[in-house]
Amino acid sequence: MRGWTRVQGIVFFSALIALAVILVFAEPIATWLEKWAFIKILDAVSKLGVLIAVITFLVEIPKREERIQTERKRAHFEYWQVIDAAIAAGTSTSNARKMALENLAGEGVSLRNIDVPKAELRRINLAKADMVGANLREVDLTDAILDRADLSKASLYRARLYGASLLDAKLESTDLKEVLYDDRTRFPTGFRADRLGAYLIAPNVSLSGVQLPKAVLWGVNLQYASLQESNFSDAGFHGALLQNANFQGANLQGSRFRNANLEGASFKDANIQKANFGEAKGLTVEQIKTAQNWEKAIYSAEFSIALGLKA
Repeated sequence: MRGWTRVQGIVFFSALIALAVILVFAEPIATWLEKWAFIKILDAVSKLGVLIAVITFLVEIPKREERIQTERKRAHFEYWQVIDAAIAAGTSTSNARKMALENLAGEGVSLRNIDVPKAELRRINLAKADMVGANLREVDLTDAILDRADLSKASLYRARLYGASLLDAKLESTDLKEVLYDDRTRFPTGFRADRLGAYLIAPNVSLSGVQLPKAVLWGVNLQYASLQESNFSDAGFHGALLQNANFQGANLQGSRFRNANLEGASFKDANIQKANFGEAKGLTVEQIKTAQNWEKAIYSAEFSIALGLKA
């Protein structure tokens, strides 16, 4: 008790004595208080207060629910504003739009007939979403979660579903033409996306003669793939694994192979006019010179010299 004042000490010990007296004489004190009318009034008032509090709580329930509904509607309105703003701006990448779509779907709001073509929605969670008739043309849904989503009559034309999960999704009359998916993509049990015009992008696949101009094939694995006579004009193969892929006779005009691995790939008779091989890996002079219009393609300065072209 160092530092206590004399008054503090007196108060402390007085409180201890009072507590001891109450403990010793607790029963007679309680009996005496029960006979005191004022205590009975206080007890009645306290019980009445509890009753009033319960009644007030019950009366306020509808008002609270109304406030919650109002706040929810306001939030939904703001989400739709974000989505509409992204559409009006013509932007493909919008984290705000992605969050808005996730929140709306998560709260069970219908996304029927939503129009978001070419949107970047990688890793979005739209499980159980109602997207009947939605326009998802050329949307990037890489690693998206679409389990149990209703995509009936939706257009996913040219959408990218690499690694996406569509387990138990409804795909009745869904347009899947030229959709790109890989061996990580999960469709409903027994569903054959390839029969509806979708293309599996994976090692050893046969895509001979396919028409995929301007396809986005960044980072894909097409090792040992058969791609003869295919049309990949203006396609993007950035960072793709293309070792020993067969592009014989393919149309590769304007395609981009930045950081792609082309070791052992065949370009015999392929049209590579204006194709960009800058920073491509594993490329040899012998490979390139078997192609058509190889002099009109784009290379690194070092490789241009090796080809005998002006750097």
